Amino acid sequence: MRRGRRRSRGWIYALGILAALGLVGAAWYRTPPAAPADRLVTPAPAVPGTPITLAVFGTSLTARSKWPEAVAEGLGRCLDRPVRLVRVAEPGALSSWGVGRVADVVAASPDLVLLEFAINDADLRDGLSLAESEANHRAMIAALQAALPEARVVLLTMNPAQGARGLMRPFLPRYYAAYGPIAAETGSGLIDLNARWLSLPRDRRGLADDGLHPDEAAVQAVVVPAVIDQLGLMSGRDCAAAGAPAP
Repeated sequence: MRRGRRRSRGWIYALGILAALGLVGAAWYRTPPAAPADRLVTPAPAVPGTPITLAVFGTSLTARSKWPEAVAEGLGRCLDRPVRLVRVAEPGALSSWGVGRVADVVAASPDLVLLEFAINDADLRDGLSLAESEANHRAMIAALQAALPEARVVLLTMNPAQGARGLMRPFLPRYYAAYGPIAAETGSGLIDLNARWLSLPRDRRGLADDGLHPDEAAVQAVVVPAVIDQLGLMSGRDCAAAGAPAP
């Protein structure tokens, strides 16, 4: 009987801790969103008309979504250059997985690398500590810059998490916030998509399905135009029209 009571109490304590952490995370997300903390970098000089190789590197938010194809198409249209897309991404991937897959990105000889792993690193169940996540991101960027000195790395903060997935990621804002200092220290770019997601009402974030993966309509409305616009600015072009959602 005593063992059963201890187990019951253990579950109660665990649920209480999760609820408290969830309230902390919810409080963070109720804070009025700041302006996107984008950081532009100037890409290496390019010969007009030559192809651009764009590598996208990350989690299921990159592996399963159609935003990389839409970004490649819109960016190519804006810059008048063909864009070749390379995807190195896997559902459930952590930044530790990314460290082991840098060679696959390097093998593609990309001109631009878009990188996102924070959302899985922040998972309480099987993620990483913030310190481990930061170290892994710095390691990935250092390896990419050493092997591809002419390439540009751009970090992406992604969408918030809601419901049960949000409860398991109560400190996700801290992981996203770490991208700014990492970008500044390493000379990388940053596109702060999370700030753009948070500017929308919760019911317009497309997270009703599982609380973690936005539906494609929301992704096409939020992610695609922002990424095209910022990559265009890095190339000295106004690509806002190229990234506008179709009517």
